[in-house]
Amino acid sequence: MKKLITSLAIIVFGLVAFASGTSETKTAAQASNAPTTIQMWYHISPDQAKVLLTMLDEFQTQNPKIKVETQSIPFAELKRQLSVGVAANQLPDITLCDTVDNAAFAAMGVAIDITSEVKAWGEIDKYFDGPRNSVIYKDRYYGVPYYSNCLAIMYNKDIFDRLGIAYPTNDWTWKEFRDLVKRTTTKENYGLTMSLFKSEEGTFNVLPFIWQAGADYDKLDSTEAIEAVSMIDDFYQKGYMSRELVSMTQADMCAAHFATGKSAMMVAGSWLTRNIKNENPKLNYGVVTFAKNKNGASPIGGGNLLMLRDTNKAAAWELMKFLSSKKNQLRYCEATGYIPPRKDSADEGAAWNNDPIMKVYKQQLEVARARGPHSKWPQISGAIQVAVQETLAKVKTPANAMQDAAAAVAKIKQ
Repeated sequence: MKKLITSLAIIVFGLVAFASGTSETKTAAQASNAPTTIQMWYHISPDQAKVLLTMLDEFQTQNPKIKVETQSIPFAELKRQLSVGVAANQLPDITLCDTVDNAAFAAMGVAIDITSEVKAWGEIDKYFDGPRNSVIYKDRYYGVPYYSNCLAIMYNKDIFDRLGIAYPTNDWTWKEFRDLVKRTTTKENYGLTMSLFKSEEGTFNVLPFIWQAGADYDKLDSTEAIEAVSMIDDFYQKGYMSRELVSMTQADMCAAHFATGKSAMMVAGSWLTRNIKNENPKLNYGVVTFAKNKNGASPIGGGNLLMLRDTNKAAAWELMKFLSSKKNQLRYCEATGYIPPRKDSADEGAAWNNDPIMKVYKQQLEVARARGPHSKWPQISGAIQVAVQETLAKVKTPANAMQDAAAAVAKIKQ
């Protein structure tokens, strides 16, 4: 009887062990077949997000082993949330970021070096120089450009017609620009509108003139940089521009001055065409590239795709390639009003080749530049903003303000 009981116990134990082993094998198999989950943060508007989310659904259908979870983060909160994520080790796999912040995230060690992936991909050379340079830090790639915009000059055709003045053309010079700003200033309207707000928007509007003069953020005390700020100050002090501009964002100035027909020209980004359509769809206006001094540079804006974790690097890179393909860049930018950072996408899109407004912005993007790139760009930008504000308020001369800004930037770069 004892032998029988012992034998039965061995059999039962073996069956239990077999069942347990089978269960573990099934669990392991199930785990191996489970999709890889990656997280993506974005800061775009709800309308733009609809386009992105539709594309993410398509990606998951084509890649059933990859699941994408998304989270919308307000633009103003994104940098803070990423900083919190670094401290708590809770970063998403991918995020959209402003082009100007790319270098800072790379320097902080937040963005992952994807140089080997980008080079193996073999498509980065198809991008415009400005957007491509915005993802480079110390000669390494820390992202892929996703959508772009830039600045140019909008002009009110009715005002020019009323004054009997010929429209500006894409080959105009600073001398002609100065002359037109003066001649189109009347009792009814200003000659020029641009954001002089003490923010990155203000730097975004002022910096192209510094570039066009032949200077840059590291040469703010140069004769060229002083000339650029002196020209803006001259427009402001002589009443060719509204004094309200020191407290106006780009959207504000468009709504208050250009869309209402109170300004003959405006330093404007391509996205403001949508504002005008909503605020005054009957406005008769055109767009030209910036007037040239030593060059006709414009700054780029837009967003880049950054990888922040290498835990699921292969899956995250597949998504980045999908969103950055020629076809999908074309789709996203056509639907949202941006310009594709890829030349081949922009060359195929009817919006940037047939539309007289967007065609000019595409041409301007060809000579557009990234701000910096520099890991401490917010501080550098702040020094430029202070110099402009002090100049316009007559606290300092343009030369003194820019010399002080140059000294501030030198300390920031140390």
